[in-house]
Amino acid sequence: MPRRLGTVPLFGLALIAAAAGASGTRKAGAAVRSCEPHVSSGLVTGTSEDTARAAALAVWKSKALAHGKEYGSWRLAAEKTLACLPRSDGSFECLARAAPCTIEQAPDRRELRKNRIGI
Repeated sequence: MPRRLGTVPLFGLALIAAAAGASGTRKAGAAVRSCEPHVSSGLVTGTSEDTARAAALAVWKSKALAHGKEYGSWRLAAEKTLACLPRSDGSFECLARAAPCTIEQAPDRRELRKNRIGI
């Protein structure tokens, strides 16, 4: 007896999915975010909060690029922290910390299946 999900048998869902894939529409691969261990800029000082913030991000980026040029984007980073505090002399200290990430396209499932079964 086939297992059911709601009122459609599971093998019925596979047939529906196959029919949708064969309808002539272009298939898009899934994008996957791949991350490396956290990178920290350390404390960076600047004359204003904006300059200290920009400097901390620049140091973070230079360290993140050690994982490869595709990992240098703060926008794609995970678990981001960018904190700034004023110093007694009127300057600012900032720290940027995040896990550098990149976006990779997941391989097409049909290609994986072909490679696995040797078609």
